[in-house]
Amino acid sequence: MKQLFQNKLLNALIKILIFGGLLFVLYRQLFSNEKIDIAYAHFLLNFHGNYFLLSVVILLMILNWTIESVKWKLLIDKLHPISWLDAMEGILFGVTFSLFTPSRIGEFGGRVFALKTDRKEAIVSTILGSIAQIVVNLSFGSLGLLVYSFLYEKMDTYFLFAFIFIYVMMVVAIHFCFYNLDVVSTKFSNFSIFKKVYKYIHIIDLYSNKDFLRLEILSAVRYGIYCLQFVLLLKFFGFQLPFFTAMILVAAIFFVQTINPINIALIDFGFRGNVAAYFLAAFTTNPIAIIATTITLWFINLIIPAIIGGLSALRFSFFREE
Repeated sequence: MKQLFQNKLLNALIKILIFGGLLFVLYRQLFSNEKIDIAYAHFLLNFHGNYFLLSVVILLMILNWTIESVKWKLLIDKLHPISWLDAMEGILFGVTFSLFTPSRIGEFGGRVFALKTDRKEAIVSTILGSIAQIVVNLSFGSLGLLVYSFLYEKMDTYFLFAFIFIYVMMVVAIHFCFYNLDVVSTKFSNFSIFKKVYKYIHIIDLYSNKDFLRLEILSAVRYGIYCLQFVLLLKFFGFQLPFFTAMILVAAIFFVQTINPINIALIDFGFRGNVAAYFLAAFTTNPIAIIATTITLWFINLIIPAIIGGLSALRFSFFREE
C-alpha cells in the first residue's frame, strides 16, 4: 500500500514537472526570441487571410502523425495489441519528450509510457520504426543533394560519378542492413556489452521483411508529406519556385538537417534556418522569408503536437499504480 501511494505521488509529480517545464521552455522560446519575433512579423505580413495554404499544411501535419501512429501500432501490436487512441497519445507524448533531448532520442522513451506491456521490449520496436524513417530520409535526401549538386553546383564530371557511386553504395548498404536486422543483431550479441540487452533485441525476429517493407512505405509517405509542407510554406512566404525545383531543394535541406548529430528540437530551428538559407538564398532577395518558413514548419510539426502530447501525459502512469 505504501509503495502504491508513493507511485501515485511520483506520477503526479512527474506530470506536473513535464507540463510545467514544457510551458516554461515554450514561453522562453516563443516570447523571448528575436528570430521568432521576426518570423511572426513576416508571417502577419504574408498572411492576408490566406487560410488555404496554411490549412493544408496543418492538415498534412495531422496526416503525418497519424501515419506515424499507424507505423507504431503495426510494431507494438506484435507485442501487445493497443488501441488507436493509445497509439496516437504515445506518438504525441513522444514528440513532447523528444523536445528536451539531443537528436530527439527521448521520443523512444516517451512513447512507451502509453503502454501497459513490457516497456523495454517496446523501446526496441519503436527504434525499428525510427530506423525505417532514417533509411528513407537518407535515401531520398541524399538523392536530392545529388540532383542539387548536378543542377546548381556544376560539379566536375569525375566528382559527379564518384558522388553517384557513393550514393548507390550507401542506399544498397543501408537497405541491406535494414532488411537483415535480425542477422545484424545476432552478430552484435557476440559482444559482451550487448549480451545483457540481447533478450530484448531478439524482438526483431517477430517482424518479417513484409513488415519492414510496410514500414518503409509508410516512412516514404511521411517524407513526402514533410517535403510538401515545406514547399507549400515556401509558396506562402512568397517563393516563386517550380514544384520540381522546390522539392529538390527541400530534399537537400532535409538531408543535411537529418545528419546533424546533435540537436535539440526546441532550439535547433537556428541550425535548420542556416541550412535552409544556404540552399535557398540564391532563390530569394528576402532572407527573412527563409527564417519564417523554417520556424513556421517547426512550430506546426513539433510544437503544436508537443503541447497536445503534454496534455495526453496527464493520463499516463510512469510508475505502476496497480
